[in-house]
Amino acid sequence: MQLGAFSGAIYTFCNWFYRLAFINLLWLISTLLGLVLFGFFPATVAMLATIRQFIKKNEVNTLSTFWNYYKKEFVESNKVGAIIVIVGFILYVNINFLQVNHTDISQFFYVSSIILLCLYFLIICYILASYVEFDQDIKTHIKNAILIALYNPLASLFMIFGFAAVYYAVTFISGLGIFFSASILGLVILSSANIAYRKVERKKDKLGLS
Repeated sequence: MQLGAFSGAIYTFCNWFYRLAFINLLWLISTLLGLVLFGFFPATVAMLATIRQFIKKNEVNTLSTFWNYYKKEFVESNKVGAIIVIVGFILYVNINFLQVNHTDISQFFYVSSIILLCLYFLIICYILASYVEFDQDIKTHIKNAILIALYNPLASLFMIFGFAAVYYAVTFISGLGIFFSASILGLVILSSANIAYRKVERKKDKLGLS
């Protein structure tokens, strides 16, 4: 019984190892197919949606599932991506403007903008997780992402530590980033978002909401 459990754990690990490596390769190829600019967000959404299927233990074909999501969400995901990029660019310009000013008030707003940028990064991750999890309009995705980022610190901390762990692993293990960087980050995003979703569901159950 113990040997069977151990063999099952090894099989599960190898299965995830293969899937994440393959999805990462598909993500790289699909991003390049869209000339990076137009391929990044569709490839990222397809990656997250495919990983979500594995988390839910749905037996799907990795290649066809990824490619179907990529084609289906190409236009809509780029619309979401355009909003994300525009807001991010505004924050970036604002930070650079404040950085060259050395007044006390400018430094205060500079630090505030850095904090806001970090929060914005978390919101982006939750928007992408919400996009593949729920069938909602973009305004609802953004609203829910902001609420989760602000009121679910445990999930956000899990995401931050997960990203930090991936960064150090990719830095110290040569070649790891090529095969696993995006897919493992995607797994961290979805796992963190699921922590927040479960917390919301528990609150709903306590309040007797459907």
